[in-house]
Amino acid sequence: MPTTPTRLLLKQVLIDSVKITLRNKQTFLSIFALTTLPLSLLLFSLSLSSHPLKSHVFHLESLASQAPTRFEARQVWKESRDDAVSLFRIKLLYFLPSFLFSLTASVTAVTATSLAYHGRSPNLLRSSLAAVKSSWSRPFATSVCIYALLVAYALVPPTLAAAVFASSGSRFFIRIIGSGLEIYLMAVMGLGLVVSILEERYGWEAIRVGSGLMAGKRLCGWVLSGSFVTVTAVIARKLEDVMDGQDLMEQSSTGTMTRVVVGIEEKFGWVILYGLVVLWGYVVTSVFYCECRKHHLIVSNENENDTV
Repeated sequence: MPTTPTRLLLKQVLIDSVKITLRNKQTFLSIFALTTLPLSLLLFSLSLSSHPLKSHVFHLESLASQAPTRFEARQVWKESRDDAVSLFRIKLLYFLPSFLFSLTASVTAVTATSLAYHGRSPNLLRSSLAAVKSSWSRPFATSVCIYALLVAYALVPPTLAAAVFASSGSRFFIRIIGSGLEIYLMAVMGLGLVVSILEERYGWEAIRVGSGLMAGKRLCGWVLSGSFVTVTAVIARKLEDVMDGQDLMEQSSTGTMTRVVVGIEEKFGWVILYGLVVLWGYVVTSVFYCECRKHHLIVSNENENDTV
């Protein structure tokens, strides 16, 4: 069976995603309100509350590198380490609720989309939330593998650019290639996460199966992944605009709370948009998985008939 052209597959995936969402508005609005919107609020709050401390750490590191004596440099580095520990504690405080919302959002959205794709009516309580209880361990294990792979890969392009290529143009080229490969990895891992939710697979096996399902459709997966990366990058830039001009040295709890509240009020529309983008990403990736799985089954059946 010939491979479906990328443009047609993209069109089919997007049309099916829209149809599924519109036909099950109540279910997906509930998933959005209970999972991806709180997740978006948490992530925006984390960025707004940690940005001054992060900027202060970078400022201290710059001062330490220019300190005239080792004694002064050690003092600055000590203050920088103390702030870095505080920054780590803030991120740790946000990590658990953010991860729980993310895990719940992925399982509920993927399950609802899969049911709707196959002609069944998803229900938030009877199907989606029940799936969280029965299958949370598989996407949990897969998420750990995805995080480890992304952290490991993030070190590759800058290390390669710094160690091998001397010119700035060559380094820029390596970073562009590295970004393209990272987008592809995100597409594979997104499909692997869906596999771990809908099939009895988890961890590296789920990612391997997701990669296999993308055979012949890798460009489509890359385009979809790149589109979501672009949209989230725009939202992140808007968040940076909120933080520009703030008092970066203000680290009191009252100042932090005020900054978070004001920042979210100013960009609440972007908070909502980010939550919708996260939900839409799960829907589209799930439909893409269903299309890949359908094509895979058709090819397998044709190969069996040819053998007979």
